[in-house]
Amino acid sequence: MKGMVEERGLLNPEINIENILKLAKESHENYLVRATDKDLEKAIDYYIEAINIDPSVSEAYYKLAGLLWEKGQIDIDSALAQCEKAIELEPNSCTGRLYYAYFLKAAGKFAEAETQFKKSIKLAGIASSKPRIALGHTILQQLDKTSSDLQKMISGVYYLVTGYSLAPFDLSHIRFFWKSLFDEISVINYKINGAICKKLKKYDKAEEIYQNAAEHTGKIDLFYTKIGNIAVETGKYGQAVEYYKNVLRLSPNNATLWAKLANILQKHYNNQIDDLIDCYLHLAELDTTNPRVYYELGHLYLRNDDKYNAISSFKKSTELDPENAFYHNSLAYTLVQVEDFEGAILEYQKAIQINPDNEWTSVVCQALAAIYQQVKNNIDAAIVSYQSSVVLDPNNTDAYIALGEIYHDQEDLNAAIDAYCQAVKRNASSPRVYCNLGLALWEKDYIEESVIAYQKAIDADQTYDIAYNNLGVVYLDGVNDIDEAIRLFDEAIQLNPNYALAYYNKGRALEQTTNKTATAECYQMALDLNKFTQEIDEEDIEKKLFNLFKV
Repeated sequence: MKGMVEERGLLNPEINIENILKLAKESHENYLVRATDKDLEKAIDYYIEAINIDPSVSEAYYKLAGLLWEKGQIDIDSALAQCEKAIELEPNSCTGRLYYAYFLKAAGKFAEAETQFKKSIKLAGIASSKPRIALGHTILQQLDKTSSDLQKMISGVYYLVTGYSLAPFDLSHIRFFWKSLFDEISVINYKINGAICKKLKKYDKAEEIYQNAAEHTGKIDLFYTKIGNIAVETGKYGQAVEYYKNVLRLSPNNATLWAKLANILQKHYNNQIDDLIDCYLHLAELDTTNPRVYYELGHLYLRNDDKYNAISSFKKSTELDPENAFYHNSLAYTLVQVEDFEGAILEYQKAIQINPDNEWTSVVCQALAAIYQQVKNNIDAAIVSYQSSVVLDPNNTDAYIALGEIYHDQEDLNAAIDAYCQAVKRNASSPRVYCNLGLALWEKDYIEESVIAYQKAIDADQTYDIAYNNLGVVYLDGVNDIDEAIRLFDEAIQLNPNYALAYYNKGRALEQTTNKTATAECYQMALDLNKFTQEIDEEDIEKKLFNLFKV
């Protein structure tokens, strides 16, 4: 109602009450025919203005009550009070009695409703089609389905039959019927012409027809939607978005159109997160029982870095569909972001228990294991989770590598090597797993095997600086090939000029030559870089430098 009255200048006291009521009736009829929110708002504003100008106008009270009730702005008691006020002002108003009866029926006061319907029938006389039909339906609705009252049934049928028989004598009904018919014919004509142009791919002409249709029939939501659909079909997605938004401003309860708009935004304007959130908030409001809406909304909040609203949305989705593992997984992931690790563990466990797909669940087990390992420091639980992960998906190389790293940290080198080898069997191109395997083999004094593993890591990724450095260490300390070691350290440094450990190891190799100056330079570079990288114990480097020139 805001703004509408002032927009039309209705606060002017010189405006005639008859004109206001005429405008109100026209808007009301248009709303009944077109069912647009714009006509509904107009009718409400006009009836309010009518009451402001002349508080004794009975019609404005019950018509306004009906419209506000339909819009959900008043409760049943307020609607009844408005009708009672109307009847108090005009006791012989058949339409006022009819509205009053409708609301009494809605309140469950059937006996009182019947009384008012009958009073309306008596006052309307031969034009009593509507109250008769309404009374007939009311009587029949009350019949006990198990033990029907024959007399009541006959009475209900009588009112229905006489109501439909008297319809031709109800002038308002006839006028509304023909108005609706002509409007519908006009709408059908526009729809057919537009569809023909669209079929012939004359999209501009079809759009023009729909524009005229929206203007002349008032069915903006219908024809703007059609224009939006043409825009989607022709790839004009920005135009489609604008037309859909215009429709939704008039008809915000159109769930189908909100879904269409959300779909376009997700496919073509995925960066418009606020608009997408707005779409899903409306969809959630229109369908509070759809878990998928809350799930999508949760991901949008995550993209907006609104973690707590994301958690709230994901929780709602799990409440509505507790057997959906994906909802529990998303909730768990978000709980990790706010460091609610206990809650995350519970949600991951629920997702794993549901297990919609072994490969997917394997990744969830891996995520759970990471929490046990890195946050809870529960190594046994982490190992069990990683083992579950590889059982569910034997090709999950990341889980094998993580399992190998845990065993490696626990100094269970045999188990670590076995896990790394399992990963190698499933993904021979991973430089990381070869590098890890090479280290474990080196620590087991399997020198030749370690060299092979590191060489495979380099073959898989010739830019992998760590593999060059580690292989250099094997050649230096295991094979005792200083020249090859220095070459490998140089490769590592060329790939990563800030690699303090590679400089340190090159210094160790050069220390076995006579070039003390080059050795010192390497140690000094390692010392300088280490202040930023913190790869080595600084005392070790300083000790090396000191011993180098010790007499």
